Amino acid sequence: MAGLFMLNWKGMGRVKVLHIDTGREWRGGQRQALFLHEGLLGKGIESRLLCNSEGQLYQREFDGKTGLPFHGELNPVFVRQVLRMVRDEQFDIIHSHDAHALTPTLFVKMFYKDVRLVHTRRVDFSVNKNRFSRLKYTNKWVDSVVAISKAVKNVLVEDGLDADAVPIINSGVRFPEHVEMSAIEQTASELGVSGFKVIGNISNFADHKDHKTLIRAFDALCQSRSDVKLLLVGDGPLYDEIVEFSRTLACFDRIVFTGHRDDVYELMHIMDLFSLTSTTEGLGTTIIDALYMGLPVVATRAGGIPELVQDGENGFLAEIKDVSAITGFFEKLLEDTALRNRLSENARNSAENFSDKRMVEQYIALYEQVLAV
Repeated sequence: MAGLFMLNWKGMGRVKVLHIDTGREWRGGQRQALFLHEGLLGKGIESRLLCNSEGQLYQREFDGKTGLPFHGELNPVFVRQVLRMVRDEQFDIIHSHDAHALTPTLFVKMFYKDVRLVHTRRVDFSVNKNRFSRLKYTNKWVDSVVAISKAVKNVLVEDGLDADAVPIINSGVRFPEHVEMSAIEQTASELGVSGFKVIGNISNFADHKDHKTLIRAFDALCQSRSDVKLLLVGDGPLYDEIVEFSRTLACFDRIVFTGHRDDVYELMHIMDLFSLTSTTEGLGTTIIDALYMGLPVVATRAGGIPELVQDGENGFLAEIKDVSAITGFFEKLLEDTALRNRLSENARNSAENFSDKRMVEQYIALYEQVLAV
């Protein structure tokens, strides 16, 4: 198994971890699964990441990768293939990274009682939407359900999980060692934002990200300022719909849609403010990226966002869909350079608590705990 290593883990012998992510898109969850997998490999721990062979995660180059087509969590072909992997490679821990990945691991537990199951819950949606979903999370076979924020944990506890059995391990960001500064001016020119104050957003174009509220707030800002542009980075299922919605507004010619980009830190250097106006949010790792780059954040009080953005300290928080408040915060920050500089300094300091290295260490401690039982 190329790229994998072995570790005598505090006297427990060799430990092998199988991660499963079934997503098709490259989103925050896939990024976190990859960070953890690579972090374990870097610690000398034997880790394999099983991902959807038709997904964007599988298209990335990294060690310890396996791809299988995924056509539903109850698909017998996929379940059999996972069972075969566990039998042949004798994994000790299976860590599922999305709700669809959790179900096949329960079948593994039916046949391999000693395998430990860990699941990370990244969204603040209720698990009680139906009986099947509720059973996936409240059964005795899952050894640990991890919440990425207090907000996610609160939802799980309200849905019937034992609070003591739901640890919180915040998502972590791999901060860049180097940002290619030489290309920033050229990128700004190519995007048509040179000389403008830039409000940025990097997120998947999905319903709960609520781009329309952000665009409405920007449209109101444009009525009083001619020196601003909105930079929207990302793609997703609602991309075309959001572009068409923007065409109906007067501010359309001042909105830049970039599609998917990998140079997010270079793009953040172009921004003056960062904004995320989600209606639900497990935590919001792009906010961590923005804070690390010293960007004041204007966001909504959705899910775990208030655990990252301290109102008036490193950004401002508005109620969900409060267009007027969001516009007001934009105006306040753009007009007050001293305030913007103070929040920028606080932003950098607050991001340091959310590194991928810290996240990896916390998961290692959790793995040790579930194996010791």
